[in-house]
Amino acid sequence: MNEYEDIWELYGLGNDPFFTEPLSLFGGIDIRVGFVGREEEVRRLQVLMGGSGGGRILVTGNVGVGKTTFVNFVRASAPSKQFFTPLKEIQTQPEWTGTDFVLNTLAAIHNTIKLRSDLDSKQISQEIWKKLELLVDIVERKDRNFSLDVLSVGGGYGTSTTINVPTPTINSLHVFFEQLVAEIQKMGFRQVILSYNNLEIIEPKDLTRLFNSVRDFIQTKNTKFIFIGGSSVSETISNIPRVQSIMTESPIVLQNLSLTQIKELLEKRIHYLSISGLIPKKPYKDDAISTLYSLYGGNLRFILNAMSTAIKEVVRDVPLVVSSEDVKQILPEVAKNRWLNKLTTQEQEVLMYILHTGEVNNKKIATDLKKQKQNVSPITKKLKELSAIKSRVEGTEKFFTAEFDIKWFLLQNERKSQPQSEVKVSNEVQKVLGNFPL
Repeated sequence: MNEYEDIWELYGLGNDPFFTEPLSLFGGIDIRVGFVGREEEVRRLQVLMGGSGGGRILVTGNVGVGKTTFVNFVRASAPSKQFFTPLKEIQTQPEWTGTDFVLNTLAAIHNTIKLRSDLDSKQISQEIWKKLELLVDIVERKDRNFSLDVLSVGGGYGTSTTINVPTPTINSLHVFFEQLVAEIQKMGFRQVILSYNNLEIIEPKDLTRLFNSVRDFIQTKNTKFIFIGGSSVSETISNIPRVQSIMTESPIVLQNLSLTQIKELLEKRIHYLSISGLIPKKPYKDDAISTLYSLYGGNLRFILNAMSTAIKEVVRDVPLVVSSEDVKQILPEVAKNRWLNKLTTQEQEVLMYILHTGEVNNKKIATDLKKQKQNVSPITKKLKELSAIKSRVEGTEKFFTAEFDIKWFLLQNERKSQPQSEVKVSNEVQKVLGNFPL
């Protein structure tokens, strides 16, 4: 098989059913049919969005649990003629100030109005629209000084019109945003729904500064603000009394989907990704999903990544159906080729120690493995460079944990612990892998 060919076509599928990108409001699988579970959480967010006035809420949960898809599903489910919402969630950045936060919000609204065929910028006051375009220019150029000069002379729209664009400070931008929301309501919309993603990538001190800066802005009437982030974001907000006190609801905390729900989700994906005129073939057995669910404690993203890797590693010209036993052989071998073969015996020992122990620092590694701390530091540095481990800083100390795919080695141990009579790797998979000693 040509390595550049799409293996999913062998299964009658137009794309990888194990994709991990969030489902969006437009394009790809219809999010309203590619979503399962979370009925109570959906109801809570719908009630918040449907209420009059403004609103603010945090959606939180572990990495890979499906927070963004959840919010996008509820946004997509809202009546499109009543609720105005940007095409995509707004991606927050670590360097943002309060002014950046508002400017990027305006840019998201501007882009949506321009791209949606059912909306016309002429429905908005032309003075407001021209001011909006000039402000969006600041975001696109990333050159504040030049943009401010443009604002002061009317932005090149002609000498016959003088446009009084507000100086881009957080307060003046807030006033302008309120005017824009009023214009959107004149278009027939009842509410504006905004969602902000990736808050967990911002350091707590910077996130505190950002929220304190936009506190008044996120209280704009007839606008709902949905913040998406990990548990660290919830902890940070709880430590900002001025911000916590204005949150409309307690955070919506998403748990992992059940095994049954993940299987249902994959069945839906295969159905909607099937190529017209072809009968799709499921590329896995249900027991493979069960094995990965157990390995990752139900984390959807990790399960999908692992399943996609296993199939891509062995499928050539025949659409193999990968079982639990296949996964237990394929993934440890992949891990061995990607990491163990690049490590010395001592480096392998440290990696396996971190995998089985959990979060540790260099001092504990050195003590438990009876090594000098100065000899451990270069090892953890190399493991991090190879993306075998990740680190978390607390004060001056670094703590290490194994990356999600390093857990594939645990499948090898699980397989070895089984009676030989129960180990049944498909012949097709074994042919591809060859005689690898696991």
